[in-house]
Amino acid sequence: MKLNIISLDNPFPPDYGGAIDIYFKIKSLSELGCKINLHYFYSNRNPSPELEGICKEVFYYPRKSYLNTVINIRTPFVVSSRNSEELISNLSRNNYPILFDGLQSSFISKRKEFKNRKKYLRVHNIESEYMKNLSNAEQNWIHKIGLILDSYRYKKFENKLNHFESIFAISEKDQKYHQKYHQNVFLLNVFHGESKIQSKLGIGKYILYHGNFNVSENFKAAMFLINNVFNNLELPIKIAGKNAFKRLHPYIDNSNTKIVDSPNLEFMKKLIKDAHINVLPTFQSTGVKLKLINSLFWGRHCIVNNKMILPTPQLKKMCEISNSPEEYINKINEIIKLPFSKNDIKTREGILLKYFNDSENSKILAEHIFNE
Repeated sequence: MKLNIISLDNPFPPDYGGAIDIYFKIKSLSELGCKINLHYFYSNRNPSPELEGICKEVFYYPRKSYLNTVINIRTPFVVSSRNSEELISNLSRNNYPILFDGLQSSFISKRKEFKNRKKYLRVHNIESEYMKNLSNAEQNWIHKIGLILDSYRYKKFENKLNHFESIFAISEKDQKYHQKYHQNVFLLNVFHGESKIQSKLGIGKYILYHGNFNVSENFKAAMFLINNVFNNLELPIKIAGKNAFKRLHPYIDNSNTKIVDSPNLEFMKKLIKDAHINVLPTFQSTGVKLKLINSLFWGRHCIVNNKMILPTPQLKKMCEISNSPEEYINKINEIIKLPFSKNDIKTREGILLKYFNDSENSKILAEHIFNE
């Protein structure tokens, strides 16, 4: 099995959603015996030699600047900036199938050089919907207008993907959306790198919310919790994530709430494990929330809202659902003294290791690409 993978970004380190899915997909395929030529675009995530240990060859290409892509007014900038003649040349040296990992990576997929090549697309999101929801959460008007324009461009771009053999969607919701425009759309659950439940038994030390606070969606969710839930609780609370202190510290009035600023992956994992409750609301239901997957593999109790669980209904049995501030406060007070049990772990093993099993999902992907 030999495969070209074109990644929207440098997938190492696997420290955000897209990179996590791509990195652990490559790792799992490699362990299955697949020889991978990895091609990736980068801007602020510099080349990583760690990828050479799991790939046959690694090629990397700088993203184009805005000025170099402005003529492609009908294509989202994040797509048109991932264009490279060197990439086209490198792909032309073999006849392996090509997996475009992320819609953002697919700009060259319609080039005449690849008309007769087997091409596959992994989508991480309904990007038009994701951009629209980000625009609703964005407070800067210039950024808001840019997101609205890209949402419109993505909508047009998503409708014209019939040159791919198959599309692999990350959730059932996304699968149904893309089936409107393509006849071969398959569900391929997110890759995440975990193979066993690591949740601790008993009572944890605090309540935790975590996320990347450079992302407007996470900032909006954090502000909802701070203003409506956390500031009304007399319990130990931690908020952790990238740029957490700068974005959130001015709004915290509760002396019980501590900020953990930009923890590395291992420390974030420890924070999730030591928490008693991971509180994880979202205001948009696109894609799959890897922080929920991680919290279920690593942490104890999880409280989420309907939008968080919508893309992955298999996870509902393992979560408590709250949608209003009152429901969050009541649910937190209800389970704060409820020990996490062996039965809770058994439930997670039965669901997570069935649906979110990297090894089994890489076999499904390989079957579609190499045996159809």
